[in-house]
Amino acid sequence: MDPDNRHESPGSGEHTATDLWTLARAASDDGKWFTGLRLAQRALKHLDGRAAADPVLRARILVALAYNNSELGHPDRARALLEEASACPEVLPAVQVARGLILVRTGQPDAALADLDAAVAQLRRSSTPESLEDLAGALINRGLLHIVAGRLAPAAADTAAAGAIARELHRGDITFMADHNLGFVRYLAGDLPAALAAMEGAAIAWPRAAQDGVSPLDRARVLASAGLIDAAGEHIDQALEFFRINRATADLVDAYSVRAELDLLAGHPEAAARAARRAEQTARRRGNVPAALAARTLRLQAVRAQRRAMAVDRSGASAAARIGRARRDAIEAAALAAQLGELGLDEEANTALLLHGEALLDSGEVAAANEVAQVVRDRSGVRLATRLQARLLDGELELAAGRRRAGLAHIRRGLDDLSKFQATFGSQDLQTAAAVHGRELAELGLRTAVETRSPAAIFQWLERARGVSTRLPAVRPPADPQFARELGEFRASYEQARQAVLSGRRDPALEVRVRRMRRQVQAMAWTAAGTGAVLRPLTLAAVQRRLAADPARPSIVAYIRGDGALHALVITGPRASFRRLGAFEEIQSRVRRVSADLDLLATQRVPEPVLRVARQSLAAGLDKVSGDLLEPIGGLLDDGPLMVAGLGMLTTVPWGLLPALVGRPVSVTASVSAALGERKGREPRADRVLSVAGPGLPNGAAEAEQVAALYPGSTALVGDAATGAAVLGQVPDGGMLHIAAHGHHETESPLFSWVQLADGPLYGYDIAPNPSLPDHVVLSSCDVGRGDDDRPGGEPLGLAAALLRSGVSTVIAGVSRISDVVAAQTMVVYHQRLRSGDGPAVALAAAVAAADGAPAPLTCFGVGA
Repeated sequence: MDPDNRHESPGSGEHTATDLWTLARAASDDGKWFTGLRLAQRALKHLDGRAAADPVLRARILVALAYNNSELGHPDRARALLEEASACPEVLPAVQVARGLILVRTGQPDAALADLDAAVAQLRRSSTPESLEDLAGALINRGLLHIVAGRLAPAAADTAAAGAIARELHRGDITFMADHNLGFVRYLAGDLPAALAAMEGAAIAWPRAAQDGVSPLDRARVLASAGLIDAAGEHIDQALEFFRINRATADLVDAYSVRAELDLLAGHPEAAARAARRAEQTARRRGNVPAALAARTLRLQAVRAQRRAMAVDRSGASAAARIGRARRDAIEAAALAAQLGELGLDEEANTALLLHGEALLDSGEVAAANEVAQVVRDRSGVRLATRLQARLLDGELELAAGRRRAGLAHIRRGLDDLSKFQATFGSQDLQTAAAVHGRELAELGLRTAVETRSPAAIFQWLERARGVSTRLPAVRPPADPQFARELGEFRASYEQARQAVLSGRRDPALEVRVRRMRRQVQAMAWTAAGTGAVLRPLTLAAVQRRLAADPARPSIVAYIRGDGALHALVITGPRASFRRLGAFEEIQSRVRRVSADLDLLATQRVPEPVLRVARQSLAAGLDKVSGDLLEPIGGLLDDGPLMVAGLGMLTTVPWGLLPALVGRPVSVTASVSAALGERKGREPRADRVLSVAGPGLPNGAAEAEQVAALYPGSTALVGDAATGAAVLGQVPDGGMLHIAAHGHHETESPLFSWVQLADGPLYGYDIAPNPSLPDHVVLSSCDVGRGDDDRPGGEPLGLAAALLRSGVSTVIAGVSRISDVVAAQTMVVYHQRLRSGDGPAVALAAAVAAADGAPAPLTCFGVGA
């Protein structure tokens, strides 16, 4: 379609100048600046071709032309058009608003405010619908100026007033902008859940208005602040495409900058440098020096990441080359900080100063770096990222001076700041994703503690590094009808798309809709606010006292990755020890081989010769993994139950199958503090057990009925009766939920992991917010115990971990595929042992050891006692 016609009504015929001007404004409101420019040019040509042109209409067309020229990167042309339009006093407020926007876009906020104040004052003198509409637009734009300047109270007041006027006039586009911008104000105030709620609500209420590039750009900013890199990336890519198509160069500067921030968070400094360079070049072409310098700050952050990566990989440049590069970076950062300070961009200037200090430190100039750090300390930073970077530099400086205690104190305060930020979220996704902002602090703290080889110091930093699991109370998704409806609609569409794939008739349009619906469900969950509570982790001494008081003589092993090696911290009542085990990559590779063998052995219709090879490979692999993880520390363990504080992929080791642990009770936890702080598991009451079987498991119904038979008065749901609604309606609060069903582990968002029931998937998002929450969940026939192995601090994030974070005490789940025959046999023994009084870990150890035929890679997560 011709871009000139995208905002014209079909069959409209010849347009008047007024029609074309109206269409030009509509195109501009949608962010389609080039289309708006062409339409405004046609309007002016049409009007000037008439004998008696309306001077007011002509001036309004000139203002529209100025808007579009400014956004397309021609501010001088826009100023000339506004100068011509200002000769018409009736449109002077519109001229002032447009001129104010140009001044904002070119980095002159004070002059812009004078124009916008004058426009608002004049427009308030009239109550005509046209003047009120212009007033709403002027207030929106003045609110944006206040946002840019960080004046949040007047920004909120102007934006709310604009929204009220827009609602009176039934102007959905302006109402959307007001509601969306109020969300952005909340984001700047630090309330990310409220910001996401406002932006999502505006997009749902006014979907057409949300199709521009600004809405996804702003949502990307909020999601980036929360650490949700993938979700933010989808939004920013959408915004970049829109801005490129419509040649919106002013917005492209912001979009490239956010893209650079995301690439930095994702650990891709080369890509970040490219995006930041594009932002800087685009801003300079527009004549916006402040925006160009802010983009250069991002580029120097990428340079800093590259420099530090080069220092870790010493096989590359020589020490002299690294020092030379650091000195050059320090000079550039110092000059940039001075320029930013002169322009009043204090936050960016602080970031540049921190980059200056870090580069000086990397070049060995510790005293000079200290002087720079002191300058930053004397200022008050607002952004969390700036505060954390300052804590990191202070910690590094103290460590460089040999003051380890002082250095660790700075790092600890930084992680405390991060925990307080995470505690504002009521979403597991956001809490865990935000840990990326403290990755360097956590790694430095743990690395420094490991260097001491002090078990007490190492334990403290291990628990702090896994802050989500250790320091934040359990959180559950919102239990509200709208969330349930959205999830139900997603479930139906997801199942429809899945069946289409299984039948060989994929529906790409349906799959796109499913992805959109999934994001909408997630966005609703992300809007939940947290309690703000931050817990204190236990000390090593407190842990040892609890272990010593337990007659079962339990032991704890916490696995730690550092400097390419895997280490183990072994804790018992009488003592604590620290050992290096071996090269991490080699051990991880063997764990993956074991997992692959287990998956193969659980697959149906595999030829016997292949199975024989897989059994031999598995036996050898289990021996090697047992030797890697347990043999070096075997003499340090007591002979009772074992609690494993897992690290990433090691949470999915089939611990009960390792030769050194066969028959021994093992429970896996992300946090020792959290696990020891939980109450002991309770024997399930007969009237508080629900046993369920999903479709497609030949032995599933028999398993569910056998389990139910062990608890007289309990309920079994099998066949068509095993629906999601039936399960959720009969989940025993504080009791046990046993599900024998196929399932799927979702790495990106674990609460989207599911088990298959008669009417489709039952998600973690179904179970976690349900009014009745079980204390003990058994997922016997699927591998949803798998976790994500690359989270900051080694935070596990599979469905099992997600259920534990929702308040469930114990989860029994597979860490690899499992034969449903073996699962059924193992589960009957497991429940028999529970009924006899054993705790979950003891019962599972006995059941796994008694498994006949194929192995049973089931693990007890959470409370095992």
